[in-house]
Amino acid sequence: MPSRNIKIAMIPHDIKLGEVNKNLHEVAQRLKMLDKDTDLVVLPEMFNTGFTAEMPMLTKVAEPDDGMTIGTVRRWAMDYGIGIWGGFTSVIDGNYYNRGFMMDDAGNATFYNKRHLFGYGGESRLFTPGNELAPIVPFRSWNLKMSICYDIRFPIWNRSRANDYDALVVPANWAHARFFAWKHMLIARAIENQVYVIGCNREGKDLYGDYLRGDSMAFNNWGDNISDLRDDGTVYAVLNAEQLNRDRQKFAPWRDADDYQLIID
Repeated sequence: MPSRNIKIAMIPHDIKLGEVNKNLHEVAQRLKMLDKDTDLVVLPEMFNTGFTAEMPMLTKVAEPDDGMTIGTVRRWAMDYGIGIWGGFTSVIDGNYYNRGFMMDDAGNATFYNKRHLFGYGGESRLFTPGNELAPIVPFRSWNLKMSICYDIRFPIWNRSRANDYDALVVPANWAHARFFAWKHMLIARAIENQVYVIGCNREGKDLYGDYLRGDSMAFNNWGDNISDLRDDGTVYAVLNAEQLNRDRQKFAPWRDADDYQLIID
């Protein structure tokens, strides 16, 4: 059970397609303005490059785990004493991945390759799907589960088993045209799993649509919106440990849940 509150800051920046240096600079500037009591920063999916379904662009911008992007994130996390969560465009042994990361304040990284690729946008033509369960990462007494964008359409992928995680963190590039689905699936994942859900979308515009300020949101375990949207677009949320623990004991549908085994082909 989590033993203390943690404060989340989502930075839904306007990602410049393929311009890694500009995107890293933008995030670096935003980090300087964070509330001092921030515990964890969440960045969008592919925060360093934006989403592309064009192979020439992909081969140009994809990086290994020891590349500039993850090296920069590691330095940020250690310098500011915070965790940083997000996603980047990755290449491993010639395969391209939509790769999530969680970097703790000691510089230790956990990675997750997005399992559910968005075929409608051409993602499944270029990227390799992940073949492992999404990890649950311990951080400041909380267990945080990874999920990326389209993953939230698949409830069993995000299913909590006997409260094995406390918050679902979802970096995304989710066009505003599908905002209704985005919002309500975040709420559904929160309610059905009795967890906090943090959905960090991007801002701006790309070939796939518009991404509006205010589309990044946080919900508590009842599905209530707990987002604190600031003037610069940063969204804060406080995850309340005492309330979550009390709610899970008082109202406990997780005790009646079906057991199952998830098999990955």
